[in-house]
Amino acid sequence: MNTKKLLLFIFSILLIFSLPLLCAANVPLMPVEDIRPGMQGIGKTVINGDNIENFNVEVIGVTGSEAGGYSILVRTSGDVIEKSGGVAQGMSGSPVYINGRLVGAVAFGKEFNDPHYCFLTPIGRMLDLLNETSPRPSELVPKSTMLMAGGFTPKGLDYLNSKLAPLGLEATGAGGSGGFNSDKPIEPGSAIGVSLIRGDIRLGALGTVTWVGDDGSLLAFGHPFMQRGDSNYFLERAWILASLPNLQSAYKVGNLGATIGTVTQDRGAGIAAQIGAPPKVIPMYVSVTDSSRGVNGSARTELIDDDALLPSMVDAVTYNTVTRVADREGGGTARFNFRIDGRSAGGEPIKIQRENMYYADAGILKMISQELVQAATLLAQNKFEKIDVYNIEANVVLGTEPKVAEIISARPQKLNVRAGEELAIDVELQPYRAEKFTRTVKFTVPKQQRPGKMALNVRGGSSLAWMQELMKRQQEEGIPAAKKPQRRTLKDFIADINNADQNNEIIVDIAALLDPDMAAQQQDTGFAAALAGTPAKQKTTMNFIVDGTADIMVEVTG
Repeated sequence: MNTKKLLLFIFSILLIFSLPLLCAANVPLMPVEDIRPGMQGIGKTVINGDNIENFNVEVIGVTGSEAGGYSILVRTSGDVIEKSGGVAQGMSGSPVYINGRLVGAVAFGKEFNDPHYCFLTPIGRMLDLLNETSPRPSELVPKSTMLMAGGFTPKGLDYLNSKLAPLGLEATGAGGSGGFNSDKPIEPGSAIGVSLIRGDIRLGALGTVTWVGDDGSLLAFGHPFMQRGDSNYFLERAWILASLPNLQSAYKVGNLGATIGTVTQDRGAGIAAQIGAPPKVIPMYVSVTDSSRGVNGSARTELIDDDALLPSMVDAVTYNTVTRVADREGGGTARFNFRIDGRSAGGEPIKIQRENMYYADAGILKMISQELVQAATLLAQNKFEKIDVYNIEANVVLGTEPKVAEIISARPQKLNVRAGEELAIDVELQPYRAEKFTRTVKFTVPKQQRPGKMALNVRGGSSLAWMQELMKRQQEEGIPAAKKPQRRTLKDFIADINNADQNNEIIVDIAALLDPDMAAQQQDTGFAAALAGTPAKQKTTMNFIVDGTADIMVEVTG
């Protein structure tokens, strides 16, 4: 084959593969090399409702390089731009045409600069965004990184933003879900929403569609949302309420509507989505009762299935629901229980179920979700396998009364006991600002316990004083350093959470340091082993948080 025929063959193959993509949208494109300063065009966007309007565009010039990517600097004008306060956040993705040819999408501006100027991402880069991984230069500000948080309290919004800050995102309480309906087709210039959470609580961002294919695929934003690469976000309709002026940059405010598909790619040049089936979601339900006021509330939400974002979303939803019902700051007592259901990679059921009580003089609301977040992090980000989480439930009962008591003393009801026998122990407790009282707990002596003295430690689940004393004894008595832990599985870590001590328990265990048999059974002498205790450890659940510790000695007879 000669050179001419070879080139013709290559061109034909490229044309065959490019035709479905280019012809699907039925829009001619203008490559960067054809763009010249002074060219005039129009952009399409929505600043009110779902009506697409045009604004004027003049090309100032092209910056960048082939290796680093090009950006097109333009100046915008017209009634739409004046009404919106300039190029606003939420206009990202707005398509720009010159002589009927699609040039690119509104993407970047600079804070505090003239809001009539912005940068466009060339359409060529967007069509190739599935291979795009490079971030934009830091001096350029993505238009539309402002998230809309619907259903959040002021404190909940502050807390949410503290979780979003490491991701470079910020949320505003404006907008939310409007429950509107529209039968208009999604087309270039249409407003869309990209959401992480939907339901009674909403979290998403507004953007604009750049390009739509006949197969329902679309491109939007013209810059990364969070640059997560392969993604699984809600693609939603959007209804624009207004564009609000701002000292840094104007931004659109609107309502997020029905889910119409899935955002599948989040890359440097924009987002790609498919209209149709919604993304995989994780249902979450949170119920809160303020027992001091007799007030109840709940939130039913759906979270995107994203391993990195799941713990923060779970934390924010829980905290926001608690703040909405409690409607106060300060201290108090909280009882919290939760469960997370999932499946392993092999289809085996996975469940974490946990209950605990917490007390604090101040900041009780932020303590409540800590164990839930820990559990969500384990399942979503463990190094062993992908867990398919399909249900999260949490229940909180919160009150101002300090339901706490400290162990003052412990006395066995008899000093001589046989191996395998049940021993009753009277535990004297001092509650907060109330009279002392006694509770009786039971401890079954291990059947293999050798005759002789047996030292028992009686402690509250929230007490760490015994741990400090234990570590001190280990140092004084020359206990060897902890062994290298054995290889553990995901099931081991799940069991650790499910079986961990509760703050509202009285725990009785053999003092392993004083019992050579029990010390030999412990595989580790470190902090984790001390928390786990010996195989003989037994727990009694109380309706209050228990602090303090006491030691007793009994004689095991043959």
